Amino acid sequence: MIEVRGLVKNHGPLRVLDGVSLSVRRGEVATIVGPSGGGKSTLLRCINGLEPFEEGEVQVDQIRLRPNAAPRELGAVLRELRRRVGMVFQQFHLFPHMNVLENVLAGPLHVLGRSRDQCEAEARVLLDRVGLADKLTASPDQLSGGQQ
Repeated sequence: MIEVRGLVKNHGPLRVLDGVSLSVRRGEVATIVGPSGGGKSTLLRCINGLEPFEEGEVQVDQIRLRPNAAPRELGAVLRELRRRVGMVFQQFHLFPHMNVLENVLAGPLHVLGRSRDQCEAEARVLLDRVGLADKLTASPDQLSGGQQ
């Protein structure tokens, strides 16, 4: 499902990722563990197409990212990748002017262009699954960090 081969990422003169390779099969759960500043978040951002890299290759299912891809090709690849892959950031920021339900709906509605009725039904199920069914109309500042 996810293949990373020989990934190299530099931040200026600092080599943050030096030939990283990994494989995660469909349905497998994997963790990335290491010290602060060790490149864990950088690796995830490269896999998600949020950060370019200098060498190597990232493949998520059949979507392949390579360094130095032509802008037109890269744009199409990133659009497809972002339709299928999500990421929760360490410092996540919910939209403060939107309630819980609207925050959950934002991606499927605006990125995937799905219907509000379909998205809302799924969002309600997901929020119930994580114990937040009673927080649909709460604003982010009314939630604990874990709830956010």
